[in-house]
Amino acid sequence: MAITNQATASFTDPTTNAAATSASNTVSTTVLALPSFDVVYDDGTADGNTLANTPKVVTGAVPGQVVTTDYDIVNNGNTALTVTLRPNTTGSATGLDVKYLDASGKALTPNADGSYTIALPAGAGGVVKFSQQLTVPSGAPANATYGASPEASVTGTGTAAGQNGVPTGSTLYENQTVNAGAVVNTPAQGADLQFVKITTFQPNLVGSPNIANPTNPVGPDGTTTATPPAQGNASVPTVTPGTANQPNPTNPVTTAYPSTPSNPSDPTSGGTPIVVDAQGNRQVAYPKADNDNPSTDPTTGQTNDKAGTPDVIIFTNDLKNNSTTTSDTVQLFPAGPDGLLLAGTTYNASTGVFTLPNGVQVRFLGPTTGAPIPVAPGALYPTVTVPAGGTVIYRTEVTLPDPDDSSRIDPISVIVGADSLKDADVQADATSTDIINSAAAQFGDSTDGTLGAAPTPAPVQQVVPGANTTTNINTGNAADNVAVFPMDVANMGAYNDSFTLSATVTNLPAGATITYVDSTGAALPTNGAGNFVTPVVAAGSEIKVYAVITVPDGTAAGTYTVSQKAVGNYSTITMTDLNDAIQVGAVGNVVVAKFTQDGTTAAGATPQKGINNPSGYTAGNTTVLPTKNIVYRIIGKNNFNTAVSGFALNDTVPANTTFQAASLTVNNAAVSKVIYKVGNGNWSTTAPSTGAAAGTVIAVAADVNGDNQPDALPANSTMELTFTVTVN
Repeated sequence: MAITNQATASFTDPTTNAAATSASNTVSTTVLALPSFDVVYDDGTADGNTLANTPKVVTGAVPGQVVTTDYDIVNNGNTALTVTLRPNTTGSATGLDVKYLDASGKALTPNADGSYTIALPAGAGGVVKFSQQLTVPSGAPANATYGASPEASVTGTGTAAGQNGVPTGSTLYENQTVNAGAVVNTPAQGADLQFVKITTFQPNLVGSPNIANPTNPVGPDGTTTATPPAQGNASVPTVTPGTANQPNPTNPVTTAYPSTPSNPSDPTSGGTPIVVDAQGNRQVAYPKADNDNPSTDPTTGQTNDKAGTPDVIIFTNDLKNNSTTTSDTVQLFPAGPDGLLLAGTTYNASTGVFTLPNGVQVRFLGPTTGAPIPVAPGALYPTVTVPAGGTVIYRTEVTLPDPDDSSRIDPISVIVGADSLKDADVQADATSTDIINSAAAQFGDSTDGTLGAAPTPAPVQQVVPGANTTTNINTGNAADNVAVFPMDVANMGAYNDSFTLSATVTNLPAGATITYVDSTGAALPTNGAGNFVTPVVAAGSEIKVYAVITVPDGTAAGTYTVSQKAVGNYSTITMTDLNDAIQVGAVGNVVVAKFTQDGTTAAGATPQKGINNPSGYTAGNTTVLPTKNIVYRIIGKNNFNTAVSGFALNDTVPANTTFQAASLTVNNAAVSKVIYKVGNGNWSTTAPSTGAAAGTVIAVAADVNGDNQPDALPANSTMELTFTVTVN
């Protein structure tokens, strides 16, 4: 723009005596450009800020959210300018998408270097409106900070007429100007910006076990009121290992509730007790052993229940939203230590079942209906809505494979992860741990140096009835009347337990004793039923005990089977060992006594070799007349503790007599079949002929089984032969 000026003189022309004027020459001055501009918030908010202190803040943003802010570029100078616009993202997390739009909302086309060009007119129209559009990255983590400010500049074209007034090679930034041919760098570059700050949503979730009095309890839908199970009293197997005389190895607790609801697959009648440890953010279940498939092998015994129907434990869990202003939508899943889905876990969306690498299955259920929690749109796993300041109550159903109850089993831990859908990752923002301590045990013959027991060995202990009784744990003494069987009681489960021990030995006579002792030989304490109780055995350890059985005098020789049983006092696991044996050796003798009939001697008056004389018979001298009979009573007694085979009584016809008759009884009872043998002849049912001469040897025996051979005489039995001869 040029400024022109011309002067004039006014006077009275002397020639005409009239008023007259005289004009000067015209002079011209060109006005040079004085550039200046500013970028401001369209709503008048004060600018000149950074990302840290900008008043323009958006909180709780979610991945993909778009934030648009309106701005004005104001021309404060006297010349039109070509403004270059760039986003300044100092302090922002990476990944933010920045675009600029014109006043109609149409995206500006960026230059090759990513900048934008805006033509800024001068004069009354020297304001251009535009918008900054920020898009939060789809992978934005929680509590991340993003932001940007438009940063404008003008590149100098020179200070001469027709140029933009910015010296060539210089750059003019917001609110700067030019003086004396140079840019005045006040404010400095970047000191007059207009930031918008965005912070992503920060979940404020707290996972917990079934605590007492949760805040504003609701169901998974976030609105339906829910009532969690009340905590109360229970007794759980936490007694210190080694504690003696604990037929009920439990301690009382007051922060427990039963597995809810009780169901046919719960191994514990009435519901497995679950103990809440709120401070440790965990809860522990102590199921008993189920009895859905007991099995006893009569040849060896059972070590456990066999594999059967899976066991189901149902926990109640809480998820609280500590934010008092914003609700949250959260997905639930079994998490690993890193908060991600537990490695190796699969999820069946149609059934809602997570299958863990160890075969354990997990479902998340509603607290009232027990129905699987559905998966919300955009979620991967079962989803709950947690209102601001509220607590969602839900059930965690854990289904355990049911192998036999003998294998070593460690505690099974399920970390329940809760992940907000308002952040980009699938990683737990809160967790709580549900633990199942299951039962397992073994009982049987000791396996030194190896955890566990085996019912299959069939050790045989040799004993001698009548020998000295010495209660001991020496398995190598075959000369006494004590049988010793070392036994292992192995607690293969995940909680402490004590065990009740008992044993029977069929056909042992009265006077036999069965005692369980420890490694020192001291007898274990007994319960009210007279059975023996082990000390509390720690989870994953074992105790060696000894079954000590004394055999009384008079026990018949032979093999006696020992049947032993161990029962977990809390777990109820029942185990047997049925094939240990006691071998009772043969001890004793056979004695024979002979008495003569006199008709007067009292019974037992003249005993011989431990055999009493019958009434009317004597071991003393008697008299007889010629032609009269002499009647002998010959008694043989088996003092062995076992039958003696081929038993016969023999007598010889005395001198000066002839044989008259012979009759036989066993234990004073008639014999159904009697056989005879004369001299070296054969056995026959034909009695010797009356009148057999002196010196004839006659044998008499019982042949009840009809094999024409003398029968065995049972232990502690007598055979009586009445042998009659006639005096010549």
